[in-house]
Amino acid sequence: MNSTGGNSRVDIVRLTKAAAEAAELGRWDAVAQCYRERGAILMAVETPIREASDLLDLDEQIRDRVRAVQTVLVSLLAEATATKQRLQDIHQRLEMQHSTPVTVSMKV
Repeated sequence: MNSTGGNSRVDIVRLTKAAAEAAELGRWDAVAQCYRERGAILMAVETPIREASDLLDLDEQIRDRVRAVQTVLVSLLAEATATKQRLQDIHQRLEMQHSTPVTVSMKV
């Protein structure tokens, strides 16, 4: 990518928007790649970017999306842990039932 002023601005905005779209789709590897590329461009740019506040707004939207996904994942992990514990309890009860001797009395 070209690090001259105009092209850099276009690339930076494009990468930020692509990161936002990828975040909405849950494509976190693509989000990371966009930010790596954008970071490399920002390091090479010598002039300030006029659209900086717009970029920061998009960054905030992406952070919000990440936080929302993290919250969902924490909830799902807690639910999975509880389900695993219930299954282990059921398994232990079933093992106890099978190990208890059963006596059958028959009348002749």
